[in-house]
Parts: sequence; structure tokens; C-alpha cells
Amino acid sequence: MVTASIDMGAEQMVMALASVENENYHLTGVKRIASQGMSGGRVKDVEKVRGCLRTLISELVKERSIDVLNIALSGKALGMTERRVTVPVQRKVVEQGDLQRAEERCRKYWNEGDDELVDLIPVAYSLDRGMGIADPLGRTAQNVEVTYQVYVAKANYLELVRSLFDEYDIAHICFYPPARAYAEALDAASSPSFAVVDMGAMGIQVTLFRDGMLEYDARLPLGVRTIDMDIMRAFGVNAQQARKLKHEYGQALRYNCKNKKVTIPDTRLTLESRDLSTVVQSRAEELLEGVVYLLQGWKFDQPEDAILLAGGGSRLQDIECLLGHYTGHPIGKAEVKRLQSSKAEILATPEYLVVLGLLMCHSSGDEKCRKDWKTTVGKTLKNIFGI
Repeated sequence: MVTASIDMGAEQMVMALASVENENYHLTGVKRIASQGMSGGRVKDVEKVRGCLRTLISELVKERSIDVLNIALSGKALGMTERRVTVPVQRKVVEQGDLQRAEERCRKYWNEGDDELVDLIPVAYSLDRGMGIADPLGRTAQNVEVTYQVYVAKANYLELVRSLFDEYDIAHICFYPPARAYAEALDAASSPSFAVVDMGAMGIQVTLFRDGMLEYDARLPLGVRTIDMDIMRAFGVNAQQARKLKHEYGQALRYNCKNKKVTIPDTRLTLESRDLSTVVQSRAEELLEGVVYLLQGWKFDQPEDAILLAGGGSRLQDIECLLGHYTGHPIGKAEVKRLQSSKAEILATPEYLVVLGLLMCHSSGDEKCRKDWKTTVGKTLKNIFGI
């Protein structure tokens, strides 16, 4: 089986391809290009986005057929809520079938209406209204209660995204939140407690896993593009020059910066590297304050628990030192597990975490989210025209 995944970001669009056999995932290719037509995690210009997708698919997929395409949803496209469901235990001890019935009961709430269910991720279990537990399977109980993090999106927007792939023969198209991709990429079920800080251009996603389960997930609305804007205003440069200065010379800790003259790209003008670092650090501190505030509110206070950085913003020099100074936690770069690749450096590329994790995403509700185009169009016509 061939599985593909796409992460459509504000600055770059990434696609990955993997072959799957007996639950073994082998990466066969990954490619990224500059993103066009996207804003705030949503498609704004259909033709520009379609053009980007054509480039990715023609160069990466070529003549191969895709069995499953997993697409990441984030930003303004995705909504989150919680739902608690209680079901009776059928055979005195909790079995997988009991948890499946709980999920089915939760799913039925989103069968109609403007919102379409994207994903359900269990965040807490309890038995007979007792204390929360990490794993209820095999426990004796009369009832099991499951709390889900529910991710939804507007049905008409998902139809728009599906329509981008009309010209390709793709058997199943699925949508997932970044949290699901993090869990698969980092093998959260068998890992100790950790937090993921995904530093994107338009926002920062902060996700906490504890005892193998998703516990909290939140998005901060400011991203690292604000650093570009600060550089533009401070030094009178354009957006492309600001981005190059940030990537090549920007440092998040001024005291680590050895002062030197830095040439502004495409000009003969120079600036002081410490002046640039002052601008970068000021905004980086503000961005990380939001991260620290969330983690403190979530009681992420065990000093041995790691914070893993992802996203293009994690490439900013000294950003891990600055975050470590604020939190006291060990800071590392997120690296994909379970996925096999001949190039280890790809698995540690910050911008690839979501798209590589998506390759391994699947859930018990996949058959409900993997709708073929005819079923999708029929539902849309019914909702719009009542036929």
C-alpha cells in the first residue's frame, strides 16, 4: 500500500510518500516547495494551491497510485472541543470493544450540521466515575468513561480541500490535526511525558503528552513571521531580506552573539549583528512567554520531562537555550520514530515532523473519514439544496 501525506503551511508545502507492509512504514520520498495561496492554515487561492500540489505530486508521486492521502489541518481551519462519553462494560472487564463503542457514541454527535468530524483522540479514562487512569483495558468495572479531544472543521471547507485532488485517482482522503501526527511521529504511546512546541510561521502549536496520552493541545496565534516583520521595521528591509537575515544571522540570545558587520542581502549596506540579535531575542522572548504560560498552567513541572521543538522556527539559533532558560526543562529537537528511512537526517528535519507523522496516522474511524468523492458530493448537495 502507498500512503501519502501533505502539510500545507503558510511558508512551505511539504509532501511525503511511504510504502506500508505489515505495519512497517518505509519512507520513499519527501519534497517541499514554497507555499502559495495559503493564509492562516487555510486555502485562500484555490488555483495557486492547486499549482503547488501539481508540482509536488508530479515530482514525487510520478506514475505511482496513492491508496491513502492524509492531510494536516491546523490554524483557522480546525476547531477543538471536549466530549465525555460513558458506556456500560459488557463483560465485567474493559475490552477494546467497549472503547470502540464509546468512540462510536461520540462520533454520532457530528453526523449532521455544518461541522464535520475530523478526529477523536482520547485524553482521559475513568472507571465507575473514579480517578482517571492511563489504560482501562483489563480493569474490572461496570462503566467506562472516556473524555475525547474532538477536532472538527467546516464541511464545506473540507469539500474544497478534497476538490483540489479531483484530477488524481486517490482511493481515500483523510484529515488529521497536528496532535495526531505528533503522537505517531514521536511514538507517544511508549514514551515518557513530553511537550511538543511546533514553531510555525503564523502560529505556535503547543501539545502535551503525559503517560502515553494526549493531555493538552493549544495554538498560540502569533508565529515566527512576526520576527521577520520586526526586522523589516527595525532596519528598513523588505520581507525577503528580513527572512534571509533571520535564517542566516538571527540569534535568540544576544550574549551569545559575536558582534560583526552583517551585509543586508542584495545590497551593499550592513548592520551590526548584535542589533539584529536584539530585535530577534525581543520577539522570541514574547513568543516563548506564551509557551511557558501554557506549560505552567498545565502543571508540566517535572524537570526531567523534555520539550521537543519542531517547525521551521525551531531552526532559529539559540532558541532551545532561551526556552531552556525559561523552563528549566531539557530541550531537544523532535525526531521521528517508527518510520524507516535510508536518510536519518530527514527524520530529524524540524519542518518534516507533521508530514512524516501523518504517514502513520490511522484510527478506528478511518472508514468514516475516508469518503469517496461521490459520497461527499451527495452529502453536499443534500445540505445545500435539500435533495
